[in-house]
Amino acid sequence: MSSRGKEFEKRFESDWNKSVPDSLCYRLYDTMGGYKAISNVGDFICYKYPFIYLLDCKSIQGNTLPFSDLRQYEKMLEYKDLTGVFVGFIVWFVDHDRVLWIPVQTMEKIKNEELKSFNINKMKQEDYFYLDLPSKKLRTFMNTDYSVLVDHTKYFNMMYNKSETWEEVHKKILKEINNEGTD
Repeated sequence: MSSRGKEFEKRFESDWNKSVPDSLCYRLYDTMGGYKAISNVGDFICYKYPFIYLLDCKSIQGNTLPFSDLRQYEKMLEYKDLTGVFVGFIVWFVDHDRVLWIPVQTMEKIKNEELKSFNINKMKQEDYFYLDLPSKKLRTFMNTDYSVLVDHTKYFNMMYNKSETWEEVHKKILKEINNEGTD
């Protein structure tokens, strides 16, 4: 599983660079030793003018992303309210052939509701915001289009500028995803 996770991270970087032109995707040094004094906010810092994305990649067998697998969760919370900074998890649910972007705010909501994990079979987008990223199954890995994440950033920015609440932004994105247009 560990080597699959590392390969997924390499795949993420390659797919980001292909699907988000004129951007930066910087891989952070992995502190695999787990030393308390050294910790990163995630695996990647990505930039597409004018926004920064702090992303942690996970590959998951089964249906759930448990908090016990999110070593960077607390660190990510420190950055969630910065204007123009988008923090979250890129999660490949291997058994489902799906790649999701789950904002740290969604994981925070789940934790506040005293749930132990994000369950791909139980979490409804109407209640828990995430993006199902367009992906094509290859022999082993997924080929994912990350431009969808970047394209929806305009809505997230409304929230960070305090002109919209998280719930209002969530509804607008769902409308667009379902091709219903926006207000």
